[in-house]
Amino acid sequence: MIQDINQRRLRYFYEVCTCGKIREAADNLNMDSSVVTRQIRLLEEEIGFKLFERRPRGVVPTEAAELLLKYYRDNCDLKVELERGLNELHNMRQGNIHLAIHPTFVGTLMSVFNNFQSQYPDIHLHIEENFETNKIINQILEDISHIGILCIYQDAPNINYFARVPLPLYMLVNKNHPLANKRKVTFAEAIRYPLSLPATGALRQMVQSVAQAEKLELQPPVFISNSTTARKKFACTDAGAVFMSAFSASEEIKSGELVALEIDHPMFKAASLALIVRRGKTLLPPILQLLRLISAHLPIFTRQPLVENSSLTTTSGASYE
Repeated sequence: MIQDINQRRLRYFYEVCTCGKIREAADNLNMDSSVVTRQIRLLEEEIGFKLFERRPRGVVPTEAAELLLKYYRDNCDLKVELERGLNELHNMRQGNIHLAIHPTFVGTLMSVFNNFQSQYPDIHLHIEENFETNKIINQILEDISHIGILCIYQDAPNINYFARVPLPLYMLVNKNHPLANKRKVTFAEAIRYPLSLPATGALRQMVQSVAQAEKLELQPPVFISNSTTARKKFACTDAGAVFMSAFSASEEIKSGELVALEIDHPMFKAASLALIVRRGKTLLPPILQLLRLISAHLPIFTRQPLVENSSLTTTSGASYE
């Protein structure tokens, strides 16, 4: 089996093939012809075949030399292609960026994506919607996705937060709910009423953990769905409730279909929206640029008011819940 072929000898070999004469090749390489001859012999020993036949006017490549010449040229072409590709990535000319995003935020990001692609039309965005925080984090950690946008309920290891803002969870109910006139409720009050929760994921785990810590009995949810839209519909049309950020239900709150009640518990107040990448990952220029655009133009990161409703309260003067 042929081992890695000496690249310097290949370069000498190519020059001899091009010139057809050892002496002329040596002159072009600025070295003695005996050195070139010796390197060609060593190359023949490497591959196990004779490379040139001597003729009165020079040397002629053998069939083995023709194969080796093709190998050399193909390698040169691949190197040029690699360098071009790396330069294009560096100069943000082409490439692929994969994003894992909670569906709630995809719609508000479309203007950002359109802005990005108008500047960099040959960079392709691959967007995967995912309801589950843990799955998005795993996609980032396994380098399946470059960028994640998700609700975070507790810090995750090996994750860097490019941007992060508080996104507290509220109890969302319709205006006819028994608690609708209250501004703030305890967790114990909230779970006395029919709830809708996701089938799996970080939110459900957090609710179960709070109930366990408070030594409260958590009844099975009456409506189970990973769909934010479906759970909002449940809250709008039933006597039940959902735990959700006000951002996720901004339209329903604005229209009066839902009322957002503050939950008086630190775990619900500690939730946040995060723009994440894997810790230690080298961020290529197009990825870094997209991160900057998202953090600079997504309203919730720039703290532009999204919902004006008397049932909502803010902390530290912020108005982005």
